[in-house]
Amino acid sequence: MTAATDERPPEQRAPGERVSEAPGAPAGRLARMPMPARVAAALALAAGAMAAIVALNVGVGTAGAQPASAESLCRTAIESTLESRGHADVRVAQTMRVTQADDAHRVSGSVASVDEAGRTDHAAIRCVVRGDGDAMRVVSARLSD
Repeated sequence: MTAATDERPPEQRAPGERVSEAPGAPAGRLARMPMPARVAAALALAAGAMAAIVALNVGVGTAGAQPASAESLCRTAIESTLESRGHADVRVAQTMRVTQADDAHRVSGSVASVDEAGRTDHAAIRCVVRGDGDAMRVVSARLSD
């Protein structure tokens, strides 16, 4: 109810009951702001949110565009090899040793996986990766018990 239509005396109104001057008028801080300022504030918030989303997408896109390392290429090759043999839960070591020899990167490390019979297998891995930057490729990926 509004003050213009509320005929009850103040002592008959519920405690904390708001009575606005105009029906449908916003209450609180928004009531004190002119309509163009409210619209401008909403547009500024929307523009800021969109800018944040674009910045996040650009940052993620840039991070994904980095060239693969010899270590990551070897990890992917070993995972693919074991999965093609029916192994599950393949866990390649997070830290591998990479050495440079004969214009190639030699990567060594370890891997654990679960075979079709449910046994956990541990193996040493050795990979040879040739090339630079985006042109790198795995020429050899071997497992030894």
